[in-house]
Amino acid sequence: MAQNTKLIVITGATGTQGSSVARTFLALPNWHVRCITRNPSGAAAQALASAGAEIVQADLSDLPSLRRGFTNAHAIFLNTDFWAPYVASKDSTQAYQVELLHGRNAALAAADIPSLERFVYSTLAPIKKHSRGKYSHSYHWDAKADVAQNILTETPQLAKKTSFVVIGAYAINPLFMPKITPTGGYLFAIPGRRALKIPVIDTQGSTGHFVRALIEDEPAGTRLLAYDSYISMEEIVEVWKKATGHNIEVVEMNAETMRREFGIPLEVLDAPWFIDEFGYTGGIEGVIDHEGLKVKVQTKSFEEWLEKQDWREMLAGGKEQLASVSD
Repeated sequence: MAQNTKLIVITGATGTQGSSVARTFLALPNWHVRCITRNPSGAAAQALASAGAEIVQADLSDLPSLRRGFTNAHAIFLNTDFWAPYVASKDSTQAYQVELLHGRNAALAAADIPSLERFVYSTLAPIKKHSRGKYSHSYHWDAKADVAQNILTETPQLAKKTSFVVIGAYAINPLFMPKITPTGGYLFAIPGRRALKIPVIDTQGSTGHFVRALIEDEPAGTRLLAYDSYISMEEIVEVWKKATGHNIEVVEMNAETMRREFGIPLEVLDAPWFIDEFGYTGGIEGVIDHEGLKVKVQTKSFEEWLEKQDWREMLAGGKEQLASVSD
């Protein structure tokens, strides 16, 4: 590594957010990219290695391995994963505890790295706390919110170097797709109101650019809502109609109906109603978006993004994704 080159360490580098961060920094001449993964020989890790990344075996459950993986880092990007333990167990409480442990381990390991200048954690809003218990099933949001709070309270020296990125709703979220009915028609079941507006992001294409801004341009302590478009459910439906060329039946549903009809758990369904009532970043103070960045990040509309996708493949993938988390 050249003397004037800095080192970024990326956790979850084979995942959607982490791989975007890795690709962004691999394209920057003044950064060396180290990706930590449990499976260095996996196809995703090997693809990153072929692109120029250093691959190091480490596990968020193993604190000593994280300390080794973080050695000499100038920047660290952390995204903890709720869904892998949830899909394995279908137990929200257990998955929450795993994610909390992973976040705590990463923070403790990072706090011991003297070279560290910036720590970026991918967080979400504290749904249960901010809604005063009204929405109490969204453990995958609350876990990330609690990890963020633990960073601030349990590792105060690391907190001084930390910024938070609040990633908008994934554009590939199955809730933003129509479903093919048994008769071959198309049904768009909207969770709540058509007017519900949500920040949506091309996670693979855009996450890395927002994280780069937090690391290179913005001061520690920045809380950034990262999204490409702020769009209503009704507008999403219209984009899908145009992309597919099909008429799409639109039905507004409450959470219990969606759970009964499609098997979608409240773990997933609490969030849209929270967002409608409190906003996507409800409970997080001082949030900025791309308009507040010193160096603007180029964004794209949902329509521009969808035009470049194979929507039939997306619908099949969305169906599989919902099946993996369904009750």
